[in-house]
Amino acid sequence: MMNELYILGELMENPKTAYRLRQSMQVSLGRHRKISFGVIYPLFERLEKEGYITLTVQGDDKRSTRLAAITKKGETRFLKLMYEPVPEGAHTDDIFQIKLDSMQHLPLTDQQSMLDQYMNEQVAIVGDCQTELEHLKKHEHKDHWYAAQKMQLRLRQAQVTEQWIQGFKVALEKNGGFQSND
Repeated sequence: MMNELYILGELMENPKTAYRLRQSMQVSLGRHRKISFGVIYPLFERLEKEGYITLTVQGDDKRSTRLAAITKKGETRFLKLMYEPVPEGAHTDDIFQIKLDSMQHLPLTDQQSMLDQYMNEQVAIVGDCQTELEHLKKHEHKDHWYAAQKMQLRLRQAQVTEQWIQGFKVALEKNGGFQSND
């Protein structure tokens, strides 16, 4: 779901090559995520077979590339994926990042709702971190001190994300979404 959502979301903007999608996905999700062409090309084939994208070969035989473009059916699929709840698991934050990157294709009220969902996730993380820090304080050990330092980092990351969400929501409300300076 995650890779499919990312590709369809990026194609909502304009057609792209696998190379460009791979590069932007790695930047969007962070350096730790290594996206291989072994993932992208089979996904391209499946999305084309299901009618979500079209693939057009560009260039000569030696230097040809495939340009992917989203179809109307693909746009419908993209919106369906955007409205699916974010599952809890190892990729929860990655999926939120992808949805945040593509939420401009949703009505403003749905963008606000998505930010609320992301805020709820951060509030839960803050609560979990605070609970764990209290537990670690009660049982002082060398390894607990190190664990507490790491937990402080996670706590601060979630708190900064909460502040970012609040600021983003204010900007959305103030501007009614993106406003071009053109």
